[in-house]
Amino acid sequence: MKKQRASERFDDFARVECSELCIVSGALTDISDSGFKAEFNAPCEVDSEKEYTVKLRLSRITAEPLELTVRPMWEKFNDGKTKIGFAILHSKDSARFEQYVKMLEADKTSENSNGVISFDTESLFI
Repeated sequence: MKKQRASERFDDFARVECSELCIVSGALTDISDSGFKAEFNAPCEVDSEKEYTVKLRLSRITAEPLELTVRPMWEKFNDGKTKIGFAILHSKDSARFEQYVKMLEADKTSENSNGVISFDTESLFI
């Protein structure tokens, strides 16, 4: 969990696809019910006044990628990498996103899981 935030954040991983921002896919590094942080291994053209459509290919579930409308809240470029904090706006897959974060929260609080997702899944990544 990340500290000093309005919403509890969870370490997680997903592939972040948004060709409007960057020609390469990024990696989600943490997630909360209101947004997520992604890192791209390239410079990105970020307009903080613009809404973007991103696809999240979650590593812990094999369902179709989530399609979300997001707005960049901040960005940092360092050592050839761009980190961006995104706020989730009302989207096609908002409900699925909320369910996923609730699953992470429930799994974290489970006495038996020790913070590891407690059901068997296949990874989308090779």
